[in-house]
Amino acid sequence: MSVPKNHHIISKVHIKNFFNNREGKIYVYDKFQKNIFFKSTLKSLFSEEYSNSRFSDGTIDHETLERELNDFFEKDFAKNVSIVQHFISNKKQNEEIINALLYFVKYGIIAEMRTPKHKKEVDEAVFGTLKGLSEMFAPELKADFEKSIEFQNHVKYSNLTSYLEIAAGVLEKMGDLRYEILVADQFNYFFIPDFGAATQRDKINEYFNPDIKEIAYVGLALTIKIYVNFYSTKLYKKRSIPSSSITYCDFNAVEYYNRLNLRYSQSKVASENEEYLKDFVERNSAIA
Repeated sequence: MSVPKNHHIISKVHIKNFFNNREGKIYVYDKFQKNIFFKSTLKSLFSEEYSNSRFSDGTIDHETLERELNDFFEKDFAKNVSIVQHFISNKKQNEEIINALLYFVKYGIIAEMRTPKHKKEVDEAVFGTLKGLSEMFAPELKADFEKSIEFQNHVKYSNLTSYLEIAAGVLEKMGDLRYEILVADQFNYFFIPDFGAATQRDKINEYFNPDIKEIAYVGLALTIKIYVNFYSTKLYKKRSIPSSSITYCDFNAVEYYNRLNLRYSQSKVASENEEYLKDFVERNSAIA
């Protein structure tokens, strides 16, 4: 059996929630090309060949990170979306909905880390500076360093990390959370951006270095009608901690989040509704 080498930057099970099943299309806006186009398959949307491939012990490994993503961030995605949808209808909070929301916090924490831009930046930060200094290393140290960057001859990124470990570690440091579930009406649609989920950092923990900032907010569109924000309660040091909530959004609220996602997208956002996307681009020509 062949091993898939086209790896989704945003999980396919997530993008499916923005696919127009009736038309068999998903509509995409590219802010640099200034054009709207559609795809009739999700195979090549928000994906990249070898994005999650590793080079380890002389072997190219296309499976380990993909398996981790499937087991812990994708396999139960659709089930947990259904739990959130049911919660919006009945408003009865229980352990099941809390676990579903925590699932999406962890998914959102790692979302931007899966993008090519982030992976390139990490590898440059880790290996770039040392590469310039390697000529001054002792022979043994130089040999070890050259071995550590051998991946560059075989795969695109080092992919040294474990998404599961990162998500768990960040979630622990965020501490207690509050959620805000935003629900769009029948005439408005949330977009999915090419970075999957938004995160913001703040000084939420005390360290010897006072400038350390950590992820304190995660926000993502789960479907065309549901957007979820998660806030660390450590953000509210001098303010009362708000209650978690479900909010029904008007046009302006949906427009606000769609603008943010377009502004911070690397190049693209996608939507189920072609007419809505066209109108949005026309209304927001200054940033689109």
